[in-house]
Amino acid sequence: MPNGGFPFNRAAGSPGRRQAARVRLALPGKVILITGHHACLLEDLSQTGARVTVSGTPPRVGDDVVLMVNGVEAFGTVVWQSGAGVGLCFEQPMAIDDVVRLRNIHDHYQLLEQQAERRRAREFVQGRKIY
Repeated sequence: MPNGGFPFNRAAGSPGRRQAARVRLALPGKVILITGHHACLLEDLSQTGARVTVSGTPPRVGDDVVLMVNGVEAFGTVVWQSGAGVGLCFEQPMAIDDVVRLRNIHDHYQLLEQQAERRRAREFVQGRKIY
């Protein structure tokens, strides 16, 4: 094949081609822009990018954002936007340990949320926290 064996005249690593395997998730997070922030749902993730659904008016293609999910932060750029869906390309690859950790959180999310809710209720009853 011409072009180094890649069909459709695309080179390896060209825009639009995934460079890393993605994992499907459903985790709440936050997309932070200079102008504010949006709650989001992280739908899939790789070391090089993510797909999120945002609340409110989504950021535009070219906007720089910080994705925050369960203590993991990634700086990136919006590369596509369709409705509330947004595709992000990270400036630096995310550590594989962070990708795996977020997948593990996703796999046990319901149990972790139940435990957190019990802890919050216990703290409230004991007067340690006011919500």
